[in-house]
Amino acid sequence: MTRSRRLAVSFGSVAVLAAVAIAAVSPAPAADLVPAMTCKELSGVSWGGFILDEVSEVEAGANDPAHCRVLGTIDEEIHFELLLPTAADWNGRLLMGGGGGYVGSVQNQALGFAGPVSVLSRGFATAGTDTGHEGSGIDASWALNRPDREVNFGHRAVHVTAEAAKTIIRLYYGRDIEYSYFVGCSRGGGQGMMSSQRYPDDFDGIVSGAPAYHWTGLGAFFLQTQQALFPDPAELSTPVIDAAAAAILETAILEACDGNDGVRDGFMTNPLECDIEISSIPGLSAEQRRAAEVIYGGAQVGDRRVYPGFPFGGESDAAGWKLWITQGEEPVGPGIPNLHYAFGTQMHKYIIFDDPEFDYSTFDFSDYFAWEEQTRRAAKILNATDTDLGGFRTAGGKLILWTGWSDPAIPAAGTLSYYEGVAAGDDESDDYARLFMLPGVLHCGGGPGPDFVDWISAIQGWVEEDEAPERLVATKVSEGEVAMQRPVCAWPARAVYDGAGDPKREDSFECVHR
Repeated sequence: MTRSRRLAVSFGSVAVLAAVAIAAVSPAPAADLVPAMTCKELSGVSWGGFILDEVSEVEAGANDPAHCRVLGTIDEEIHFELLLPTAADWNGRLLMGGGGGYVGSVQNQALGFAGPVSVLSRGFATAGTDTGHEGSGIDASWALNRPDREVNFGHRAVHVTAEAAKTIIRLYYGRDIEYSYFVGCSRGGGQGMMSSQRYPDDFDGIVSGAPAYHWTGLGAFFLQTQQALFPDPAELSTPVIDAAAAAILETAILEACDGNDGVRDGFMTNPLECDIEISSIPGLSAEQRRAAEVIYGGAQVGDRRVYPGFPFGGESDAAGWKLWITQGEEPVGPGIPNLHYAFGTQMHKYIIFDDPEFDYSTFDFSDYFAWEEQTRRAAKILNATDTDLGGFRTAGGKLILWTGWSDPAIPAAGTLSYYEGVAAGDDESDDYARLFMLPGVLHCGGGPGPDFVDWISAIQGWVEEDEAPERLVATKVSEGEVAMQRPVCAWPARAVYDGAGDPKREDSFECVHR
């Protein structure tokens, strides 16, 4: 990929953690293209395709150095924020962050994934977008009869925001970027995957965590989990699998399989290796077993699986099943028992069918494929399922995929399936795509497992130093202290305990291919 590319703008279409790399802060070599601007001078810029709504100087704070903050709008509805370190602090790189859910506000997940050394302290210029609409992250009503907004949300907004950011960077610093990166999780992870497939020249390196990349498949799965858990739409206060039933499931699964990896620590290194039948677990009703089979089994239409189910894990965690699949102490919102319900119903009401009266409880999955025209239309806009990354490979891009094994939002098995599809189509896919599975980790973080990895340094090292990630260190922080660390290995390798060392230390494990 060209490292100092000329920009053609086209808008039509805690000590251990503190060891994160700071080498990126070193300024890039000068390559002046136009006279550099001050933040104040930038405020007067007029450019086709976007406008700058607000440009302001931000003083140094506890975590960030002084920088220039730019708020702008593309095509009237796509809002973005770009943060620019001073010229002396800039490392010559752009790091864009994704957004979560249906987005609806300017979001930049890179700011949250940097760890104790902030993105700006590392020297990156960084940007985020609202993807072209305003609203809460679980509301899709903005999409009703608005295919233009769906396209912006689906893929276009990230692309044009990246282009706008590169243009502004060129004007502000008087030179082009050397490298561009994207990091995101959930919807942000899906945005990264979409960029690798549709716009392979936008980013040199992409980190896609727990990616929402198959929206129509997930939507069908979410409807099936809610039909099984809340068969009566008038009674959304008590799911078929209540807290007691979830605890029964979790206890039985961990009792049977927690020790499979040689360590009993409340989670499994690979839950797919857990061999237990739900029907063998006592204390559950027939209805509860059926609901559990849907959750673990995935979306089925006849003999065809539409989307993989969830591996074991997270059944009793407040940020696990309780938040996403069943119900916690409080509902997510009025008439919204959990996030599966929210995303599944909103997607079908406002994106797939354009019918606000859509009723999840009466949707007949035997007729699912009769609605293929509507589903295909949404899939073309939202889904990033193409496993042919030839364009991204040719452009020199690198892609890191990662997910938590206990993710209750987007099944880890789905991310694994996508990665294996890429590998099946290209024997040399390891040259540009790697997958990391984090044990005991929930959606984008949380859970009993170690959930922080310095993904930014990992992707930067791969792109700039050709250091392909094989073994990364995942850290669990509790009350400001490192509680445990464990290696995560490039799939299909897995971390294996040596049987003697402290299981909370990463050097007690080695990456082994099986």
